[in-house]
Amino acid sequence: MRTARGTGPNAPTPHDACTDFAMLALLCILPVSLSVVVSNGDTPEWGGFRGNNGCGVATAKRLPDSLGEENIAWRTELPAGYSSPTIAGERLFLTGAADTKLSTLCLSRETGELLWKQELDFDGKRPGQNSPAAPSPVTDGERVYALFHALGMVCYDVAGKELWRNPIGSFDIPHGMSTSPLLHDDLVIVLVDQDQDSYLLALDKATGKERWKTKRPGVTHTYSTPAIWEPAEGPAQVVVSGSFEIAGYSVEDGSKTWWIGGSSWQTKAVPVISGDTCFVNAYMPASTEFGVPKVGGTFEEALDERDEDGDGKISRAEWPGDGIQMLWFLIDLDSDDMLDATDFAHLQATGTALGGLFGIRLGGQGDVSASNILWKYDSRRGLSDVTTPVLAGGALFVIREGGLLTAFDPATGEIAKQERIGESDNYYASPIAGDGKLFTASQNGLLGVVTAQADFEVLSVHDLGEIVWSTPAIAGGQVFVRTQAALYCFEDLSEG
Repeated sequence: MRTARGTGPNAPTPHDACTDFAMLALLCILPVSLSVVVSNGDTPEWGGFRGNNGCGVATAKRLPDSLGEENIAWRTELPAGYSSPTIAGERLFLTGAADTKLSTLCLSRETGELLWKQELDFDGKRPGQNSPAAPSPVTDGERVYALFHALGMVCYDVAGKELWRNPIGSFDIPHGMSTSPLLHDDLVIVLVDQDQDSYLLALDKATGKERWKTKRPGVTHTYSTPAIWEPAEGPAQVVVSGSFEIAGYSVEDGSKTWWIGGSSWQTKAVPVISGDTCFVNAYMPASTEFGVPKVGGTFEEALDERDEDGDGKISRAEWPGDGIQMLWFLIDLDSDDMLDATDFAHLQATGTALGGLFGIRLGGQGDVSASNILWKYDSRRGLSDVTTPVLAGGALFVIREGGLLTAFDPATGEIAKQERIGESDNYYASPIAGDGKLFTASQNGLLGVVTAQADFEVLSVHDLGEIVWSTPAIAGGQVFVRTQAALYCFEDLSEG
């Protein structure tokens, strides 16, 4: 169902109080007040997850100061999903899942009208606590590429014709594939960090055939989308935030160029690149905070204590306890219901590899941990284990659970300001920026607008009243917020 501007129960009225919605799951900004005719091949304004190269910053102007009912241009009902919208010209793309169907959808950014919908069959199972449609699609203006945990990659042209599939799924990831694909030149790149056999993959974007594949030994599951760095000399690099290390890989052949240790045991945020500097939120609380016992000693000592049947492994029955039983799926990397030496080492790492927020000078060869870390912030008060920072207005912003927004000095990592946005709530959507403003969205639909400056001010917070898991999107003069029921388009509808 689509509710057009000025009609329906959610239509803006002249005297409505603003309902500020700073998008948590799927947010898109569309020019609704202009009639835009776009041909194939237009450069995307917001081409992938968190915009072009994941930076979360748009060039759009005249964005609203409030994401409230008076600024709702349209609302379109959608199948549920956690993916965020991507935008090229007049078209807006996103994915969803309902029953045993996985959908790729194309909407008009001007009206919210469904232009086409392509569905694929799957078993209907939800991967852990995640959505079957979690990765955001990516577009180059001529094609759109969608990645699904159950099926792998599918490519459509912008008219909805299927061009190719590559069934790289499903994946050995506890809560399913959440990493979004990214494009560079003639490649579509996918990070598959899983509990066994992790790899970085490049496909030919025209055919879907493999161009290169690089194994990532020692890496377990993560949910972080990579970013592209283009140095002044040499080939572009894929910057990857993974478990235990941050690394750069050549786009030409996938070879590993440099790496930095000290990352967390599980990562989710996109590396944010500005010139030759990269900001990475690679923080994760210790597993002991979720009830897993703190484990010391060696595996041999653990066997002496717990291996009752002498088979050289520890079974579920041999290690009782609510905490470890509940999170066994995170520790048992090969899912055989037994802990071996590799699983035990991973269990110990989950209690110590917490990571932090890094400022990194890009480049170099080999292990650059001692030379290229500009600063590291590791105080839990200012960090989220989910959201990606955004660099805007001379500050680096991070929003964490509870709605605490922190502005960091990007040169030093020092805190310029911390303040809660509205009422306390969970935040899974990352902040995005444009027109001198930040837009935020909480899980329960609190939408915030904040000035993008180190000494920021909260302009508005409004309650949309719907659940939001997706990060917002911006294009033209519009902000798009995806809830679990619908996609909202907000724009400044004030007169003049």
